Amino acid sequence: MDGVRAAGPGAAPGAHNGAPTAGTGTGGDAAQAPPRLLSGRRRWTFALLVAVGTGQAAAAIAWGALVGRFAGALDSAGNAGPQAPHTPTLLACLAGLIAAGAALLFAERVLAERLGQSWVVDVRTSLFDRIAAAPAREAGRGRSNGGTSLRMMGNLSALRRWACLGLAKLAVAVPLLTGCLAAFALIAPAIAAVAGLITACGLGATAALSPWLRTAHRRARRRQARVAAHVVERVGAPLVVQAFGRERKERRVLAHRSRRLAEAQVRRARAVGAARALGEATTLAATAGVLAAAAGAGQGPGAATAAIAVVGIMVTPLRELTRISEYRSACVVAMRQVRTELARPRRRLPGRGAPGLPEGPGEVELRGVRVDGVLAPATARVPAGRVVAVTGRNGSGKSTLLSVIAGLTAPDGGRVLLDGADIARCRADSVRGAIGLAGPHLPLLRGTVAENVRFADRKADMRRMREAISASGLDELLAELPLGLQTPVREGGGGLSAGQQQRVALARALLPGPRLLLLDEADAHLDTCAAQAVDRVIAGFGGTVVVVTHRPERLRSADVVWRLSGGVLHEELPPSAADAQGPEPPEPREPRALQPADRWALRRGRPPGDRACRACAASNGYRRGRS
Repeated sequence: MDGVRAAGPGAAPGAHNGAPTAGTGTGGDAAQAPPRLLSGRRRWTFALLVAVGTGQAAAAIAWGALVGRFAGALDSAGNAGPQAPHTPTLLACLAGLIAAGAALLFAERVLAERLGQSWVVDVRTSLFDRIAAAPAREAGRGRSNGGTSLRMMGNLSALRRWACLGLAKLAVAVPLLTGCLAAFALIAPAIAAVAGLITACGLGATAALSPWLRTAHRRARRRQARVAAHVVERVGAPLVVQAFGRERKERRVLAHRSRRLAEAQVRRARAVGAARALGEATTLAATAGVLAAAAGAGQGPGAATAAIAVVGIMVTPLRELTRISEYRSACVVAMRQVRTELARPRRRLPGRGAPGLPEGPGEVELRGVRVDGVLAPATARVPAGRVVAVTGRNGSGKSTLLSVIAGLTAPDGGRVLLDGADIARCRADSVRGAIGLAGPHLPLLRGTVAENVRFADRKADMRRMREAISASGLDELLAELPLGLQTPVREGGGGLSAGQQQRVALARALLPGPRLLLLDEADAHLDTCAAQAVDRVIAGFGGTVVVVTHRPERLRSADVVWRLSGGVLHEELPPSAADAQGPEPPEPREPRALQPADRWALRRGRPPGDRACRACAASNGYRRGRS
């Protein structure tokens, strides 16, 4: 009924009911089931909704009986004056039922919203946990920001509608309609039979539309995601569109996708409209059938009035029940996408009982570390306090190597040791506190400069903040900014120059007081002043530094150079030390066998391979490969 599986019973609303957290050590790559709708305290909320529906059913039966008696009393008295027997008592009972009905409707709305919001909180938390725990090589792969955001928000909205307007209404409407049928049975069994038959036929017809509704919802959501992805990407990069004169072309692409989205939305509206039309027809047919049955049964004015009163109560829940298929179909489509997201791989983290990273100066050791398709088995050791420069061609795996050393990417083989301890077997919080990272793949977040610096450690006091700011050279920047630490920062560091962003990122990396500092091309595309700030950070850092760079001066100042070529890690001396030892003699080359055309050229004083001599040799009967 709730459309999902899994999650332990007894979970509180808002608590995470999904896969084990990072500390359980059982996450792995196994698919995580979404939180169940009816689990934990939500079961009690659902039970309260059923109780509300039962109360409304009792009120409906009492309302029909009182209205019938009131109509009978008026008929016997012949007027509506106070002389009618028991009229004041009946009026008091009717007023009490009106107040009780209003209170029950209020409780239904609050409980339904609580049920939906609690489930949405759990699902949102599960999705965020899965995204945040994605391996570095998988995070964001194949997904645009616009499409991902729309899927997440749209899916959660569909789940909330099913919980609040679907399942909650079902919990209330079923007991209420049962009570209305019971009231009809008290009035006349024929009325109850007619009302029950018409209701069953209407609900069955709307249920038959579920496949159509599901297909329409799926197509509309897919095209809506494409439009959102296109708009978000192009709106975020208007200068790119302008620089290449693509305004009209992008407008045509957007218009085309928008038209396809409009067509899909219209098709969905047809399916939804058909379901709602059936629902409205069911309520009207039930009303007419009840009145016809009451008239045909020869009931008196009191019974007929009671039947009309109960029909008035029955119309609203019957109309809502006929929309169940609409909400259910949208929920099924959304839940399929939620399951797909939760099935993505996640990082393997040690359990809560794992040991912390031992204290140490920052010695790094690689033991047979390999990443399939990127890095061959590599073994290297870096004594504490050294500076390692990692270089190589673009795409050679430099950033992947740094991600493996940081513990963000699990190697396919081998181990990374920090001060003799395997970082994959130590608690994640201790590893994160010992390793500082900065680079273009770790952008600043929306907020202020202070919030970005403190993001690495929310509990850091002002003394540690000042130390990190001073060590990164950020204090010089803050003196130039009117708002200082409260300077606003947009997504991705917008509002700050590249050099300013880099200093904030360095301060963020230094705040936890790490013993190992990893810099992924932290000085790329920086001016001389900003690059010097990076130089000062490296020179003043007390631990070990591993920096990815292409700058010759950075390579010369390093203690050791790791050169990646063809997936193989070569450990070299820095260029300055290699120059001091003198150039190595070139390897002897095998003499190249002269071809007949080359001999022809040498006889005429031309170098081998001369094109004119080759053509002349060919005209005189010489060919390559012939003697």
